[in-house]
Amino acid sequence: MNVSEWSGALLTSLWAYNGWNHISIVASEVKNPQKNVPRALVISMVLVTCTYIVINLAYHTLLSPADLIRSESIAVHAGEIFFEEYGSGALRFARYFFAVSVAVSTFGALLSIVLSSSRLPYAGAVEGMMPTLFGLVSKKSKTPVTSLTFLGSCSFVCVWPSNIGDLIQYVGFLSWIFWGLCFVAVIVLRYKLPDIPRPFKIPLIVPVVAALTSLYLIIGSLYANPLISGAWCLAAAIAVPVYYGYVDNEKMCHRWMDKLTGKLLHYLDAGEMNK
Repeated sequence: MNVSEWSGALLTSLWAYNGWNHISIVASEVKNPQKNVPRALVISMVLVTCTYIVINLAYHTLLSPADLIRSESIAVHAGEIFFEEYGSGALRFARYFFAVSVAVSTFGALLSIVLSSSRLPYAGAVEGMMPTLFGLVSKKSKTPVTSLTFLGSCSFVCVWPSNIGDLIQYVGFLSWIFWGLCFVAVIVLRYKLPDIPRPFKIPLIVPVVAALTSLYLIIGSLYANPLISGAWCLAAAIAVPVYYGYVDNEKMCHRWMDKLTGKLLHYLDAGEMNK
């Protein structure tokens, strides 16, 4: 494998650890976040890493490299091989058990992503960086209903024309651009504002290594697929003038959105955001 192929493989595999960035989004809803958020990050990452290592050791013990490449569901295939010597009943049980286990794991991950990601447009509305439309909260469920609807619509648009492999590859590529900027921001703010209170403080080597890793993943993806990766970068760049020229423009966007917000308050039985 060359350098660009390694970066593509890392982008896909690191997607499995994607929950690390979602816990920080819901930090405001966590009791005693100064202690519990770092504790949750460390414990979860150690458990997930150990679990993945054990599972992959089992896969490579039961399946050959050719089987791993050909298999459409590695977990189900490995379960079939393990249980086939115990008879047809055990084999049938293995197929259903591993298929259901993968589905449960997938929906569990989806639940945490929906829970956390829906807070981003909501928080933007609360801070005045997004239209108030995204700050509506259901009175019954206490969830940001308009933010959830918006993200669900965006997800449908992304999933509809794509296969899951390409989606993970290119959404992961874009994600690492913004995560890399966050890592660089931590370094810059550590030097520019050294004395401000920091509820969470980590050794400087951590964001440095993370920023360099992000740079490697981004450059590798651009080198391997310059046309498609460049198109995604262009799409992200177009969002900047769209935001500042329209979304953040009170005359062009906020007036009709404020009217729509008033109607949704009635029809969705929602409440206004808490500022």
